[in-house]
Amino acid sequence: MRYPDVRRASSSDGDRIGRLWLQLLDEQAEYDDRLVIAEDAIDRWKNDFPVWLEDETRRLYVAENDHEIIGFASAHRWGPPPIYEESSELYLDELYVHPDARRTGYGTQLVNAVVDWADRLNARRIRLSVLAENEQGRAFWGAQEGTPLTLTYTIERSDNEQTPENEGSKKIGFH
Repeated sequence: MRYPDVRRASSSDGDRIGRLWLQLLDEQAEYDDRLVIAEDAIDRWKNDFPVWLEDETRRLYVAENDHEIIGFASAHRWGPPPIYEESSELYLDELYVHPDARRTGYGTQLVNAVVDWADRLNARRIRLSVLAENEQGRAFWGAQEGTPLTLTYTIERSDNEQTPENEGSKKIGFH
């Protein structure tokens, strides 16, 4: 099915989506101060964006209003760990709609584009995460018939100093 305001991203969309992606990161950081944006975040975005467009196991959709990109959704094919029954699944990595365009149907259109891709792949489910403090996000996913599956907990270890030699501090891309 085609959604009039949603399409797959193209290489010319990189800078515009990158700006929205930074807005998403800023909003997430407002919910929780542990979500610190890397200084080189946009460089990493620019590195990974072209790879995502070429990777057939990923999809990046954009929502437009008068040729202005106002939202995006990124998803990738995913499967459960091998101890579980094999199934085709998708993981919806990110969904973002500019605050001025929220509650107008663009988020639902983006989700529907991902759902259509899941249907074409015969995926059994779509997984996603939402920040615990994001009440509007949780309400949105509930309206999309999303149901909680797991809770993720964090144990803060402020007494462990991070140094560049630590394995967990190495820079990685997002693809």
